[in-house]
Formats: sequence, C-alpha cells, structure tokens
Amino acid sequence: MARANEELSAWLDAAVDPMVACDAHEHVYFLNRAAEQLFAWKREDLQGQPVSRLFPERVSHHEGQSLVRYLLSRRDALEGRPTRVFAQRSDGAEVLVELTVGASGQGDDERIVISLRRLHEVIDTLREPLEHPRHEAEASLVETRVRGDDLYRLVVENAPLGIFHYDTTPVVTACNERLVTILGSTKRIIVGLNLLSLRDEAMMRCVRESLAGRGADYEGNYASVTGHKVTPVHVRFAPCYNDSGVVEGGVGIVEDVSQRRLAERERDEGMALLTTLFDSAPVGLGFIDTRLRYVRVNERLANINGKSPEEHLGKDPHQVLGPGGPAVELMLRHVLDTGEPVVEEEVDTSLIGSPGPRRLLAGSCYPVRAPDGRMLGVGVLVEDITRRKLAEEEREKLYHEAQQAIRVRDDFLSIASHELKTPLTPLSLRLATLERKLERGESVDPTTLRHARQHLLRMTGLINDLLDASRIEAGRLALHPQATRMDSLVEHVLQAMDAQRAGHELRYVHPEDAVQVFVDPYRLEQVISNLVENAFKYSPDGGVIQVTLETHGELALLAVKDPGIGIPVDQQTQLFERYFRARNVSSRSYGGLGLGLYISRDIVERHGGRIWVESQVGQGSTFHIALPLLSGTSAHPPVSQPDQHVH
Repeated sequence: MARANEELSAWLDAAVDPMVACDAHEHVYFLNRAAEQLFAWKREDLQGQPVSRLFPERVSHHEGQSLVRYLLSRRDALEGRPTRVFAQRSDGAEVLVELTVGASGQGDDERIVISLRRLHEVIDTLREPLEHPRHEAEASLVETRVRGDDLYRLVVENAPLGIFHYDTTPVVTACNERLVTILGSTKRIIVGLNLLSLRDEAMMRCVRESLAGRGADYEGNYASVTGHKVTPVHVRFAPCYNDSGVVEGGVGIVEDVSQRRLAERERDEGMALLTTLFDSAPVGLGFIDTRLRYVRVNERLANINGKSPEEHLGKDPHQVLGPGGPAVELMLRHVLDTGEPVVEEEVDTSLIGSPGPRRLLAGSCYPVRAPDGRMLGVGVLVEDITRRKLAEEEREKLYHEAQQAIRVRDDFLSIASHELKTPLTPLSLRLATLERKLERGESVDPTTLRHARQHLLRMTGLINDLLDASRIEAGRLALHPQATRMDSLVEHVLQAMDAQRAGHELRYVHPEDAVQVFVDPYRLEQVISNLVENAFKYSPDGGVIQVTLETHGELALLAVKDPGIGIPVDQQTQLFERYFRARNVSSRSYGGLGLGLYISRDIVERHGGRIWVESQVGQGSTFHIALPLLSGTSAHPPVSQPDQHVH
C-alpha cells in the first residue's frame, strides 16, 4: 500500500497541471510540484491548512458556501467545464487560473481534488496548422494575417522596452522577454498577475484610466513578486480597442529608468556642487543671455553691483548698473560678436559714472556655448580689486619714498662730508702756520688765530646741527623756557653776527616797547642766527638784510627779509623738511646740511609758535616767526599770515 502511494505521488508530481487534494473538512493534505510552483508554497507548510488560503478572501466564499463546495454543487451544471477564478500566492500576489473540482467518498472519507491551469503563460503559442483555403482571395487574406501576426510578434519580442497586455479584469495576459529581464520575474509569474493586487495606488489609477479609454503614465519602484529585486520603472499605460471600438484591455510599455535616475542623481549632485561653488565663490560670477539679460548672478556679483540677485534677473546691464551699463554692454557685445573672451579688463567706476564710492574692478567675459556650438550667452567674472590696487599704490608710494630717502641720505652724506671737510682744510693750514712761527720764535698774527677759531666754530655748528636733528627725531631735544625780552635777544644776536655780514647791510627795525616772551633764550637765539645767516648766504654782496620785530595782538612777530635768490613756490612747503635743499641751490655754491630750517621749525613749534616763508624766485625771501607774548593766551599766528606756507 505504501509503495502504491509513493507511485501515485510520483505520477502526480510529474503532472504538468497543478493539483491539490483536500479532505472532507477542506484541509490540504497533498499538492504536487506544479502546485508548489504556482502558489510558492512548500508542501509541508501547506499540508493541514484550509484550502481557502489558496484564494483571495473576496472569492473564498460564494452564495453562503465555500468556493470548493459551491463549485462541487455546480459540477453537473458545468459539465466538466473549468471555472476561471483568482488564486493567491504565498506572497499575496494574485494569478488568474482555471480550475475544476471533483470529489469521491462520503462523510469523513470524502476526498476533494482540485485541478488548476494557469492562463496565458506565454505571449506567443505554436500556430495551429491552417486549413488549405478554398479560394485564392481567402488564401491571400489568411497569408496577410499570418504575416501580420508574425510581424507583430517580431516587433514585440525585439522591442527595447518591456511590453505587457492586460484585459479588463485587469489580468496580465501576455508579455515579452524584455519585461521579464526588467522586472526580474519569470513569464509564468508575470502572465496571469492581477495588476490591482500589487496594492500600488498610483499604478491602479493608471490602469483604471487606461480601461476608461485614457492614457496614463506611472513612475515608481517595482518590487519583484518572487525575489528582492527593486527596479525603478516608467510605464506608459494605453487602452486597447476591439473591432467595435470598445476597450477590451490595455497595454503597458515599461522602461527601466535605473540609468536615467543614476544620471539624474549624478547631474543633481553635480549641479548642487556647481551651485555651491557658484554661490560661495570669492569673486562675482554671472551669466547673461544673447539678449544681454541677466539670467543668474551670485551674491558676490550682486554686492559689487549694489543690487540683490533678484533685481538682476531679466534686466540688462544698463538697467542694473545705470551710467556704467553702456560700457559693460559694449564689452559683452564684443564677446557675442567675435566669440573671443575679454580677460582682466580693469574698470574704474568713477570714470564710467557709476554711483557710490570709487572702486577698481577687474572683469572678464567669455562666450558660453552649447555642445553643438550655439552661442548661449556670456559668462561674467568680476573681482573687486580696490584694496589690492590701493595696497599696490601704497607699496609703490612707500618704495618711491624709500628710494627718495636713500637719495636724500646719499646727498646728505655727500654734503655733510663736504661741509665738514671745508673748514678742516683751512683750519689745518692755519694751525700749521702757527706751529712753524712758534717753532721759529716769530710773533703770531691774531688774525690767523681768529680765522682758525671761526673755522672751528663752523665745524662745531655743523656737528651741533647733526646732534640737534638726531635729538628731534628721537624726541629728546630739551628746552628750558624762561621769561625773555625778545627785542633785546634779537639785538644781541645781530651784534654778534655783525662780523659775518661781509658786504651786506644789516638793518634792525625794533619795536617801541619791550617784547616779553616765555622761551628758551639759547634755542631762540639759535633760530634767529640761522635765519640771518641764511639771509647772508643767499643774498648778493651789498644787499640789505632787514630784521623787523613787532607785536600784533597777543603775538610777537619777527621777520627776516633778504634780497636773495628766492625759493620756487612748489618747493616752499618742503623747505622746512630735514635735509631739503631747493633745486636752485647748489651744494657747492651754498654750504650747509639742510638742517637749519628743520631745527628752527621744531624749536618754534615747541614754543607754541609758527614759522613760514614768503618768497619769489629772483626777488628774495621773507621768513616770519610768530610767538605768543608772555601775557597772551593765543598761540596762533596772525590772520594775515599766508596759510599755504605755515609750518
């Protein structure tokens, strides 16, 4: 008996059609291999389970009976014809099958056998042999249809897209191999699948739209009903009509969009990266179309132009930049017309009439083309180089000043060496003469001693000037002010310098009353001596040097006027700088280190006074000193003083 059962099981497993056997209580006790494949159940998992598990709940009962009992009650009426129903796989997918139900035995010994056949398992079937046509026209028609069917199959099977057909149920009735490849399921699984069982609302809407006579598009991820493959797909649903124009189903055209989505993701990532670079670039970036309209600008360019990015869009440079727009449009049109870029064009906004503070910009424009060579517009790159240019100008200025300082230093060293050597030579000669006379016991001429002493005093004065200039630079020039009669001090200085006037006439116009100031008498004497000495030095022999002292309000005013060579107007403001010598003064013709006026200015200003000059070339010069009187409170020079020469 056991052997017989084993042979029976082997025969049933060899059967092509799925078969399921149930007991009287409709519990599964056997299913063959074909049934296992259809329902995706293992035999041992389904045995003992209600057979209703093989059908969707909505069809598991009919007219108050289970589906199996209902079909058994209709067995005689059906006369062996199969019934088409939906079956349900273990993964929940529904498939369309035809089944017949038979039973034997009574009571608890009753056995029920369900035989199933899955519908539409392949898109093409073997063509049945055709009867030989009786007429030539009929033969032509048959041949045309056969060729048309063959062509249809050829087109569908070799189409680069997945294609499936479904009826109004809607159950998939056919598909091509490309669809199998895309979805990762076998044709046995796909054909007979109820599209509404996929539980995808978007897809069900598209199916309903197509069955209503309207096309629809679906895009989403399709999960295989038999595996774990998930495929991004785009499906175009379209209705199919019969010869009467009635919708009899639909067709779906499926495209695997995995590569497209990958390309789109890479494109989006690339665009996000480009957008980040574009927006965060430290220079202004923009794109202008062929109509010279702004399409896009980053924040940097918007800030340079003084308007938000939104205010640029759709506008031309004239509308955005105002008076500066035409110059920019001219550059853009040059790029569009010639296809040649404009690189590092520097623009001064003050020269093109742009509002706001002056800025220096470096702009580059380059053509932007499509892959086919069409001109799409102009890319713009703008950099605000104001700070860089100003820094370069400052560096250039400092460099020139350093070069000038080096020249001044070299000139000073040359002049200083000359000035120091000048008194040394005659001093050495006179001392040698004195030495010889003393050795011979001859009398010494007082004039020789006096001249030697004068040269020594001159050299001492040069050294003192150098020391004073050094003290001034270091801020260590000491003053010891005290109440002083300035009129008496001036008179004393002029008397002491009487021996130096040579062929000049020295006139002193003194005030009627005493002039009291609070100054360092030694330093003020140094200033007056310097001014009078310069008057002697730069005036022709026989000229009149006039010194005038007077009061004006709360100020004491001293003026030293000479008929000398004069000073060029453009150099009068530099006259009181250290080591400065006017261009009409030769160091060989006129001695000195260029420190006297520099020291005089510092001394006067530290006493709360001012010093300035009035001069014309060839007509002499007048140097003025204004000092506050001892009883005065104002330290400012008189109103009539020329401001452009005040120091």
